[in-house]
Amino acid sequence: MVRELNSKGVLKKVADGDKDAFTSFFHLHWDQVYGTCLHMTKSHELALDLSQEIFIKIWENRHKLPEVRNAAAYIYTISRNTIVDYLRIKVFSEENLDKLLHFFIDEGQDPLGQLEFRELQVSLQTAVDSLKGKVKLVFLLSRQEGLTHEQIAARLGISITSSKTYIVRALQEIRIFMARNTSNTLSILPAILFIIAIRKEF
Repeated sequence: MVRELNSKGVLKKVADGDKDAFTSFFHLHWDQVYGTCLHMTKSHELALDLSQEIFIKIWENRHKLPEVRNAAAYIYTISRNTIVDYLRIKVFSEENLDKLLHFFIDEGQDPLGQLEFRELQVSLQTAVDSLKGKVKLVFLLSRQEGLTHEQIAARLGISITSSKTYIVRALQEIRIFMARNTSNTLSILPAILFIIAIRKEF
């Protein structure tokens, strides 16, 4: 209770631009922010970086602080949103998404691992199914049949450059679909990042 009352007093001063008050606020809530980041990312280094980013956001949006009724809840919301945004951008970047797709297409993957990522796999498949025309055809020939761009170009009567362009478009469309439609995968995103990191052969 004392902590919360002290926090509210500090919030008003921070909102007025008091840097000393912000320093006090920082120390008062560092453990909460860092703990949230570490829990959601499983990475000490990443948790440190994101924690600093979160406090920067709080300072930049300090004009909102007078309206805050529950400092801990407000800080948690900002922390969670910042972490989710980071992880989604990281996981669903075109480069990492390509590696992730290879991971799920790999038939030798441990069944338990496939079960753990089933929700994301379903979402990925839905994204692939949403592709249209040659974008989808080239993507499937590349990712499911394992054809090279040269082989795809020969089979479809298109240029190698066109084949590469269709793949880029497919990955862009899948990334957008995943970012918009994947909402329940937060708990497994750190594991996905780990998988992407260790599967550098793709």
